[in-house]
Amino acid sequence: MRISELRDLVAMDRIREGLLKTSADGWQVSLEDFQGHQFPLTDATGRVKSYHSLDRATEILRTLGVSKMCVQESF
Repeated sequence: MRISELRDLVAMDRIREGLLKTSADGWQVSLEDFQGHQFPLTDATGRVKSYHSLDRATEILRTLGVSKMCVQESF
């Protein structure tokens, strides 16, 4: 989902937490609703966005207004 769509979900109070997950390209940002559905942040073409910095990915969630965050690292 694009950032504006994710912002709308947060504004409607439908989000339980933000997720920061590792990928081959860096950190992916997702939101999880109360039913466990995950909504990854994508670009205009629908590709999941990745950030090279955990700090930048965290900043995205803060910008969206997400207060509860979970970092998921996989090696």
